[in-house]
Amino acid sequence: MACSLFDPYPKDSRENFFDRENLINEIEKLVDAKFWPLLIGPKRVGKTSIVKIVVRELDGIYLDATGVNSLKQLGGQLMSQMESLKLTFDIKVLRLELEKRPVLTLERLLSSLGDRVIGIDEIQNIATPWLSSVLSTAYNTARVRFIFTGSMIGLSKILTGGGKLMGRPILEKEVSPMSVEESIQFLEEGKRRCKLELTRAEMEDVALNYQGITGWLTYYGNLRSIGYDHEMAKSEVSKIALRVVKGEYERLGEVERAVLKALTLLNHPDWKSLKKVTEALLGREIKDWSFSHALKQLVNARIVRKVNDHYELVDPMYKELLKT
Repeated sequence: MACSLFDPYPKDSRENFFDRENLINEIEKLVDAKFWPLLIGPKRVGKTSIVKIVVRELDGIYLDATGVNSLKQLGGQLMSQMESLKLTFDIKVLRLELEKRPVLTLERLLSSLGDRVIGIDEIQNIATPWLSSVLSTAYNTARVRFIFTGSMIGLSKILTGGGKLMGRPILEKEVSPMSVEESIQFLEEGKRRCKLELTRAEMEDVALNYQGITGWLTYYGNLRSIGYDHEMAKSEVSKIALRVVKGEYERLGEVERAVLKALTLLNHPDWKSLKKVTEALLGREIKDWSFSHALKQLVNARIVRKVNDHYELVDPMYKELLKT
């Protein structure tokens, strides 16, 4: 039987979510103090679970913006959630108004919610310049409070007005991968709760392999909890992970893809070394500004991290994908 700690779906309760207790408490304090936290970090490190836990504990509304690219879609999702809360409003009239005047209608919806918390997950997907206007109006005229998550902090900042709404700050909180030791502790907790037979060597192996990416550790633990042995579980996680990161990789630009390939060939390169190998892979020279822009996009997306003027991949599965 699968273990709740290793359930691969995002969690909505602290009981089934490992650690991050201090961060969850801090986010709730910020929301209570009328700040709007923006959780940033790589994919698959628990941002969605954190916002869902906070929203549930504060009796709020969770909106998944993964497939949302317009205010109409955002408003439609918000109205669906409002229906489940049994709030009094004419849904048919509002849907017609949303179709004709999405900005004004969304502002009205937010004003009608009173002092409620709204969590918007993956806000960078809502690619409309009107979002900043709606949020600014909400800050000044409504009592709603927001929590945001984003994997691409540069784009998230643009969508939320450059990190400020009419001069009010949005506080950014980084959600980072777990350390190797934290990863082992996570697996040990799952071993204890789910009564699994995991050896220390096995836990160290996957902790090193997955470099603190909670999603991959969770898939591994889930497979072990239903009877897979160590090697079988690792093999299945690799299949899942490679499909996921391949889709992400294919959405990147040509130079960005070449940068990632170069990073699999180098050991913590500096800017100059990384550019040289990227150019060799592309078979042409790249303007400095163009290379810097591509690299910055990857850093902003938390696919690449900069450590003391050197660069490395965040998710080891990108290296696995590009090693051939």
